[in-house]
Amino acid sequence: MAATSGNTDSTTLLLNMDLNLKRPGDKTTLTGHVNEGRTRAGDGERQTSAARWDLSGQYDHDLNEDWFGFTRLGFERDRVTDLSLRTLVAAGLGYHVLKGPKHTFDVSAGLSYTDSRWNVDTTIDDKTGRHFTSVGLLLAEESSHELTDAVTLKQRLEAYPGVTGAKSKLLRFNASLNVAMTKALSLSVGLVHNYDGNAAEGREKNDTALFTGVNLKVGG
Repeated sequence: MAATSGNTDSTTLLLNMDLNLKRPGDKTTLTGHVNEGRTRAGDGERQTSAARWDLSGQYDHDLNEDWFGFTRLGFERDRVTDLSLRTLVAAGLGYHVLKGPKHTFDVSAGLSYTDSRWNVDTTIDDKTGRHFTSVGLLLAEESSHELTDAVTLKQRLEAYPGVTGAKSKLLRFNASLNVAMTKALSLSVGLVHNYDGNAAEGREKNDTALFTGVNLKVGG
């Protein structure tokens, strides 16, 4: 969280959540982000600079030592870009390229369904409306690395290229570098990037947040 006052008042709040339950043969992951920002200039007019949240969950089930199947469900909303609600559903197969105690690297691919609802009329592929659906692919890779006993790096990249319907063009990337201070607390530097090729007219397609903060670790 950051706040300033004086000629310009501003407040920014960024929250990141990363929960996972690992058991022999399967893994359940829940991730979420909240980015809220407000500014007020000298004339007293208050503006919203950021108003986005997303939440996604994934279940992985190992088919054997190398391959796994997955199902994924995600939701997101962005009031600045007039995105009312986007729902993402995907399922497919993944491969453990690297699976060790300190380093992991997975790649996965599958089919996806995207349902996007907008607060304003939006034109996509010469069609104008507020509700669009798309069937396409999910292509993803993710890794985690224990660089030292106190430093860890995690990153995930996923793309949703649409094949039918509105042909969604979505890209998601997030990465974080954490330096442990205690068993429960760590300092972090993170990057979250979202690309929406079907953003409403007059809105930016790219949305990036770079942040530093403190992480609280719960569980083992």
